[in-house]
Amino acid sequence: MISLKTPRGLPVEVPESLHEDPSPRFSVADTAAARAYYEENGYVIFRDLFTPQTCDEMRRLWDRDIRPYKGYIYRQATARAETHIKNANGWIMNPILNLQSVDPVRFAEFRSTSVRRVLADKQLRTVFTSLLNEAPKVVQSMYFEGNSATWEHQDSYYLDSEVVGEMVAAWIALEDIAPHAGRFFICPGSHRIRLKDHSLYNNIAENHDTYIKSVVEEIRTRKLEIRAPALGKGDVLLWNSLTIHGSLDSQDPRHSRSSITAHAIPLSRKFLQLQTRVLTLRTEDVDGTAIYRPKDLGSTVNRLIFFVETNFPQFFYWLKKRAILYFVRRKAATA
Repeated sequence: MISLKTPRGLPVEVPESLHEDPSPRFSVADTAAARAYYEENGYVIFRDLFTPQTCDEMRRLWDRDIRPYKGYIYRQATARAETHIKNANGWIMNPILNLQSVDPVRFAEFRSTSVRRVLADKQLRTVFTSLLNEAPKVVQSMYFEGNSATWEHQDSYYLDSEVVGEMVAAWIALEDIAPHAGRFFICPGSHRIRLKDHSLYNNIAENHDTYIKSVVEEIRTRKLEIRAPALGKGDVLLWNSLTIHGSLDSQDPRHSRSSITAHAIPLSRKFLQLQTRVLTLRTEDVDGTAIYRPKDLGSTVNRLIFFVETNFPQFFYWLKKRAILYFVRRKAATA
């Protein structure tokens, strides 16, 4: 085991091998046992869910199409359109948001392969269906390459099913994730904890750090265990929207952390955004999986918004902040 710390300084013992890892692995044939483990622990790991060929193809397209690009793409940490931030190895450190929504002309093959071979993959759909009790509606995705740390959080603060706690997310390893490479971490059993909802006190627009501190304090007070499982190429870790998790900072410049995440809600449910808005989503059926494309740059309207956002960012993000606060205040007024 290697002793490391989470982004906010909490200790975590990171296994160097499967022998040291307390998390069991399941196959698609074991969905009943996997679901029982998920319901008890708030997460579950499937081994070899994706083939090495699919993992390699996604990394090849990333290297060919995404990494050399010098323009703007929406990003995971900020939800803003930004250019690449690269480290000394040339790895992209600000992960991209929503692979299914990137420019369909500039990134045609990357976009279509991400959807058909990853987000709508048959085996991923099978395990999503097992945990959701019905077919999945994929509402968000991300691609990570560099080892950027992600703070301790519950996904439900940002997005969820209209029935809070139903959403399931998947972290897909596109390469073997080295112990020092900034592994995904998780607090088993924390899906039973319901933190305070979005409010004027802890909202994402003005008081995001207050929210993060509350999550860290919950981990400390309850003395929650933190695990950072060893994942190999093609392995998938799935977790509940209320399960506390994040990712460690890299301690080893030799290893990247190539991976994709996908977030799904039950097909029949509406989408909850920032715990303030319930939305009916327009989706596309891809081989039996419903795919939602947030800010789809295949849309003329969204390309116009993207133009305004990238050319007049100060005004655009001021307006966006005002909109978020409006919905938070409206929720507070009707509570």
